[in-house]
Amino acid sequence: MGRGRREEEKEGLARLTNIGPAAGCIICLAVTLVAVIISIVAIVDGYHEIEEGYVGVYYKFGALKNVTTEPGVHISQPFVTSYKKVLIRPEESRMSSVEAITKDGIAITFQGISVLSRTTKSKVISLIKKFGNDFKKVLIFDRIKEDLRIFCASKTIDEVYNEQFLEIVEAVKTDVEAQIKTLGDGGVTILNLVISKPDIPQDIAQNYKQVKVQWTEQLVAKQQKVTEEIKKETELLKAVADARRQKEVLEIKIQEQILETEGKQKISEINNKIVRDKQNNLADIAKYAKDKESAGNTALYSPEYVKLQVAQSLANNTKFFFSGQDSVLGGLLTKILASKR
Repeated sequence: MGRGRREEEKEGLARLTNIGPAAGCIICLAVTLVAVIISIVAIVDGYHEIEEGYVGVYYKFGALKNVTTEPGVHISQPFVTSYKKVLIRPEESRMSSVEAITKDGIAITFQGISVLSRTTKSKVISLIKKFGNDFKKVLIFDRIKEDLRIFCASKTIDEVYNEQFLEIVEAVKTDVEAQIKTLGDGGVTILNLVISKPDIPQDIAQNYKQVKVQWTEQLVAKQQKVTEEIKKETELLKAVADARRQKEVLEIKIQEQILETEGKQKISEINNKIVRDKQNNLADIAKYAKDKESAGNTALYSPEYVKLQVAQSLANNTKFFFSGQDSVLGGLLTKILASKR
């Protein structure tokens, strides 16, 4: 029985070694096809693209390699190498809500915290080695939560919600940046941080609302008072301006009247001067005529001429009776005749 089994095995081996040509071609084609498929799968597995704004990091057998690739098409060692894309351009992230407790024991919640950050390309490998692929969560988001809670723990609800709310962003951002510099060697940078006002308990919010209403009313009253004062001041300024304008107008009118009076006075003086000059001229003419007449009379009525005219007049008139030279008439005639001779 054992001998029969050995003979069967020998016959089967003989059949295998006596494969025909057709069977050999089929086996070659199958091997070639398998090789092609494996090559295609290897290419597909190793082929990848890195988009603009990213760098590629690689893991070989799970170990991070100390190289990064730039944007573009790349081929990595298939089956043993994997890759991840790391964003290095500015990225805006919204954090989940952060709960905190104030110094006076009030629970508040910060919603919608927004962080704009950027990763330094040369620090990507060291960041991943230290903090893993989610290094921003460790260096930025967790640090912001921690600093917010520390800030609120040392402040009252009024300080956090009202008095010092604008200081929260600067305080948190400054502390987180210091921790990033220490822990992450400055590998990530916070470009902008937005923290909205926290949600506070409803009853406290209602109280703040009432205070706000009262403050608004006071502000309105104060503004009305300022407006009234401005209105009165405006009216006063307007009245002063009107009075000044009336004064200036009156001064102008007075100046006009003075100028008009001075003009009339000057015209009167000019007219008087003209009349005076005219009268003086007429007087000078009359005086000149009298002087000429007087000079003519002086030359005409000389003593000899006068005596002659008297004598002729006496001779041509009534007859005179002389009673000698001793009479008045005789004496006068004697003098005239004597002077004639």
